Parts: sequence; C-alpha cells; structure tokens
Amino acid sequence: MIHPATELRFVDAVMGFGVFATAPIPRGTIVWVLDPLDRVLTQDDVALLPAAMGFDAERHLWLSQDGRYVLAWDLARYVNHSCVPNCAGTAVGCEIALNDIAVGDQITNDYAELGMSPGESLVCRCGAQHCRGIVSSGQEDLIRQAIVKSVEGALLCVGSVEQPLLSLLTEQGRAQILALNA
Repeated sequence: MIHPATELRFVDAVMGFGVFATAPIPRGTIVWVLDPLDRVLTQDDVALLPAAMGFDAERHLWLSQDGRYVLAWDLARYVNHSCVPNCAGTAVGCEIALNDIAVGDQITNDYAELGMSPGESLVCRCGAQHCRGIVSSGQEDLIRQAIVKSVEGALLCVGSVEQPLLSLLTEQGRAQILALNA
C-alpha cells in the first residue's frame, strides 16, 4: 500500500503518470508496504495474464528479492524511476523515504535497485543532475551499494516519525524495523 499522503498526477506524454506527495513525508517514513491486496506472481502467472486486461506488464510489475513479480493494486504501480531516488526498498518488504519529501515532490525509486528483470534496460529521462542515461538490471549491485547507506540512515529515523503503514508490515518486519530504533 502506498502512503496515504500521495496522489496520482499526469507528468508528461513520455513519463505518463507519477505519484506525488500531498503532505510532507519525512525521512524514515514507510512510503510503501506489500499488503494482502497486492498480487505476487510467478513468471508463469505473468505469461498467463490476458492481453485484454490492457496493462503493460513491464511498466507495472517489478521483480521482488525472491524472484517473483509484484503487481500493486494501488497507485504504487505508478511510482517512477529516478537516478537520484527519494525512496528505496528495505529487506523487510517496504519502501522508505531516504530524505524529506516535500508537498508536490514526486515519489521515486531506482528501478535498477528495485528489481528489474535480468537483461532489462530502459532509456532514462528522469532529468536528475547525475542521470545515468541507461538504467539496466546489470547496474543493481553498484546501485544497491550506493543506496544501502541511505537506507540504513533512513531506517534509524523510523521511530521518530509518524508511520501510517507500519501496521501493514509483517510481525517479523515490524520487529526488525523497530529494533533498529530501540
């Protein structure tokens, strides 16, 4: 589930839609969590999705750390890539704000870090000062190393900010994340 202080907005003809903050979202806030309404699919499940459904699997699915595909039921499927993301995934099944996100800022993550399919790549149009130009699954180790420190720092802030999505984490995930703030 995506953070409740977000909304869908049209970005442009190339990017399509994106998710934007409607209230300040402080660093350390859980911005997305896998919930029971999200679909977790195998590669075979994805292949069986009927074309008549009219969604682009490459655009709206992402690969989880366990090799399965996630289809978010809510606006989370519209979170766009940035080479300088303001959110990143954690090992406990959630995305966390890496820095303070202001009202009107687009919620972003790095698709290479998030879990692109093997061999997948895209031409990046994020506009970030340090845009890589091409984002590919082969970059994920380098990207993860760069983002891990930001995630570790953000996780230390979890206990000091409001967490409307904390109850959606698994019991084990909540325990792990709260132990960092004890």
